[in-house]
Amino acid sequence: MGHLGDSGHHIGGGMTAGVLDGVLRNRGDGGRPLPFEPTSFDVELLAAVEGAVVRGIPLAVVLPLPGTAAPLLLGAASLVGAVLRTRSLAVEVAVASTNLTSRTLYDRLYFENQRLADFIPRGAVDVGGAARLVGKPARDSGGRLYLVNQLSRLDSWSGRLAALVIDASAATSTAVARTLRRPDLSAAVVYLTADPFDPALELVRNTGGLIWGWDAPALTDLAASALRDRNLCARPLVAEVELLASAGRSDVVVWGLDDGERSSLDDALAALWRALGQLSGAYRLIAGSVYGASEAIRWVWSVYNSLTSLPVSPRRYDAQLGISPYAVRLGESVSTARAFARNVGGEAGQRWYDVANALDAALDAADQEEKLDRVLAWLNERVAENVPATLVLRNRAAVNAVTNALDESTASPVGWPDVVSVTTIADVTAGRTSMSGVGEICLPGPLPRSRSGLLALPPASRVRVIAAGPFEARRAEQQAVSARSALSAIRAEAVRQSSVRLGVPAEPSDQETDGSQRVHVLSSGRAAAVVPTSVGDARDNPWEPFDLDIVAMLQRTIAAGGSADEETQAVAPARVRGSAATSAVEVLAISVRMGDETGVLLAEPNDLITRRRGETVQRVAAKSLVPDDVVVLVDYAARHDLLTAVTEKLSESPTYAPLAQLVAFWKARAARLRNSNLTYRDILRRMRGTSLTSEQTIGTWVRGVVDGPQKPEDVRRFAEAVRDTQLLNEAERVGWALRTLHAVHRRIGRWLSAQIAGVQMRRDEGLVDADLGIHVSDLLESVTTHAVISIDRAVHQAPANAVGLVLPQPDALRLLTSAS
Repeated sequence: MGHLGDSGHHIGGGMTAGVLDGVLRNRGDGGRPLPFEPTSFDVELLAAVEGAVVRGIPLAVVLPLPGTAAPLLLGAASLVGAVLRTRSLAVEVAVASTNLTSRTLYDRLYFENQRLADFIPRGAVDVGGAARLVGKPARDSGGRLYLVNQLSRLDSWSGRLAALVIDASAATSTAVARTLRRPDLSAAVVYLTADPFDPALELVRNTGGLIWGWDAPALTDLAASALRDRNLCARPLVAEVELLASAGRSDVVVWGLDDGERSSLDDALAALWRALGQLSGAYRLIAGSVYGASEAIRWVWSVYNSLTSLPVSPRRYDAQLGISPYAVRLGESVSTARAFARNVGGEAGQRWYDVANALDAALDAADQEEKLDRVLAWLNERVAENVPATLVLRNRAAVNAVTNALDESTASPVGWPDVVSVTTIADVTAGRTSMSGVGEICLPGPLPRSRSGLLALPPASRVRVIAAGPFEARRAEQQAVSARSALSAIRAEAVRQSSVRLGVPAEPSDQETDGSQRVHVLSSGRAAAVVPTSVGDARDNPWEPFDLDIVAMLQRTIAAGGSADEETQAVAPARVRGSAATSAVEVLAISVRMGDETGVLLAEPNDLITRRRGETVQRVAAKSLVPDDVVVLVDYAARHDLLTAVTEKLSESPTYAPLAQLVAFWKARAARLRNSNLTYRDILRRMRGTSLTSEQTIGTWVRGVVDGPQKPEDVRRFAEAVRDTQLLNEAERVGWALRTLHAVHRRIGRWLSAQIAGVQMRRDEGLVDADLGIHVSDLLESVTTHAVISIDRAVHQAPANAVGLVLPQPDALRLLTSAS
């Protein structure tokens, strides 16, 4: 076994013993490796997972507190358990998780006092299914912990695994079903989710698997340390005792209106809900005759969710989306819905007209910003109490719009950001936002079903849902009750069935409830009975107005390549054929034929494409590509720029979390100069002390062609030249962010060149940060490279949601021909 297993008194144990005995350890920031101090919750979780792994039974675990490092830590614990059982280092475990922090965390884990990655290194699996090593271990005995950001990466990979841990964020239901059916997969599958309604739960049940989970009373009982003699600096495995206890005793407060008070927004959202429900009745007619109908349904549902969770006007929101043709602009949604209605025709077309009219009314009502005053009232209460709180919004555009509105309001107190943070649902559920010490979460509207975990067991002692009126209050109340009831049923299933088959003791909750005991409806802060309006299906299904066939079709659409992230701001608009198409639906495009039989890339002529020539990686206009250029794509899609993907990935690490925000801040401030009376020459002349000589360089910053100055000092000079005090105050930090980004970009260029040329790089060349152990390959898991064979610069029209994708040549040509 080598030195790693020389402490033979541990051999024969398993993953639970490995944690309880202190074999698996974690090195904190610069300190020595310390054993974990598991909570009683950790012990039950470890025992359940170990029971499933040893018996080879698929297990789905509904975790509380989304966004923890549980997937990686359970994978590492499974690895240590396999080493202890087999006395061999040649064991393999795979973890599918999207979080970069998981990769850096593994490099800080120890087997007693020896770094685990030095003996069992990390591995990665590329988009073609080829496995590769990340870094160079001190001693390699053949064992691996494979970390992939998509479960589908393992479809064509045939390693022998001791365990496969799947985080829900890294897999669609289709991918999970495919994995569970694989006859060549000997590993036990452990699926982790924070959604008690996750459709993958039923898939696990149908393959003979088991379900495990906790409701609030069970979590409260287990929120205590399982050991009493550990170092006070040691950390629990999944979450701190205080956070577990807070989630276990959490309340959901739905904040409605005064009795008898009406809301035009609430009435409009209720009417739109009914229109969407009627549209679902005509869905079979649409699906049978119109191309892209399921995408259209998904698009309009995204618009509805944006409206219901937006406390500012749609115009404020749209202003934050930039110029991308792929963003869903609320102001254009009515014309898009009407264009679809004209192209569908018949009964289904009339239903789309009804949706368009309801959208029009909802947009008008939302322009009144009815919820903003109540968000401000909530914010002032939290600041007065001086208790940290978090306002959780749908996406980054909403965060920017609401933050600006709160800053500009005369009703917000000075220094409110010191108490109240504003973040996205995705950042909370992915663990990118720290919720430690947060006393209350505010949601400005009901949630999508996939985020129901925030209502069931949230990372705070209270969730406040701001409802526009009786309709939304009823929806929000039923969502919270149904989410908590679902967890109670899952806990009962774990106690009565799963614990028996796994041989793991599990105590029943002190009380089995219908989930309503911790859900309260308030009217302007006072308890009130909210009487729902006549909303039809909302009383039976508070999550969506669609029938099951609709939901299944949406799942298939997502599995076929659509975005499963309901919080993205760049969901493609519905495909609409014919002359009625609007600018939001069709864009100008050229076609680029790619090598390796990958097909044709459709791109807007001036879209920024990441191109490699030699060792130089640059972002250039698509029309400038020539044969033999190498195009770098993210998940086969050019619309998500490489550097954007890298900065977003870096921002998952706490050290680099501010980087993406600072770069976005710089770009926004520089872009303001597009409408300025200053010329690029004027700006350059005012930048005293700069070594720049070309005014065109200033233009590349303003237009966003390049990210910014190579020298950090030029950020300050630029801010002084254009008299931008906000940028000047942040110039030093922005300079740091841009310098870091440029360094990463250079390393990416060298790494890509080496990969394409088959060159073995020195160990340190693949590192972005030596202290954290972030490798370039960690940032580029979804990157593929394609050689340009030829380019047709003839400009055609094409559906916007086909542009930026590599398509089979016949499909690409058909789309160009039909749209021209």
